[in-house]
Amino acid sequence: MDSSSSSLSSVNIDDMDDLLDINLIIHIKSLISLLKQTFCSECNHLWDGSPSIKTRNGLYMHVEFICSNCGCITHLYSSPQVQDGRRQEINARLELGATLCGLGYNGIIKLLGALNLPPSTHNGNICQEQSMIAAVEEAIAETDGARELTLSGDGAWLTRGHTSVHGVSAMYSTTKHPKILDTTWSSKKCSSGGMEKEMVHEMFCRSLAKYNTTYVSYVGD
Repeated sequence: MDSSSSSLSSVNIDDMDDLLDINLIIHIKSLISLLKQTFCSECNHLWDGSPSIKTRNGLYMHVEFICSNCGCITHLYSSPQVQDGRRQEINARLELGATLCGLGYNGIIKLLGALNLPPSTHNGNICQEQSMIAAVEEAIAETDGARELTLSGDGAWLTRGHTSVHGVSAMYSTTKHPKILDTTWSSKKCSSGGMEKEMVHEMFCRSLAKYNTTYVSYVGD
């Protein structure tokens, strides 16, 4: 047994779960080649068939693998959903990564093309907007219909320290069940603290036009 096999055998179950909780880029033909080395759970023959893409949303895919021997369908969901949300994790990570790297939609398309990944669909932004509109209305309902909200927020930066070129900020409700209500990003050479203030100010200013809601105070450091 080689050293890599020995080290894997000594990993406990919790650590193994962490090691497997990652995203991989796998060529679809390699995946089909692997399936053809397995037995179909229904007919117990070596699997032979074809894939069918049933759903695409951003980078997320729901793929069906259909056994040509018996018609049994195996489902593959390429990413889990964000906890307590309706979005897929891979799309949330793509948006965050693009924001931190200062990539717009065209930059994302170029990157995906270079990696031979199918281009992201536009549905991700639409779903994000609808999700945040729903979150705003839920926050209003929790405050007995008042459209004046107290918010909190947080920011993230591409580099550590007191300066950064790229940053992203999110605002969330301070109700019993807090949810993200708005996000924005900035790309400029300034202090992280100054950039965060500008992003918070931007989201405060557009709340009335965007959600017909007024943010009256902000809880933050």
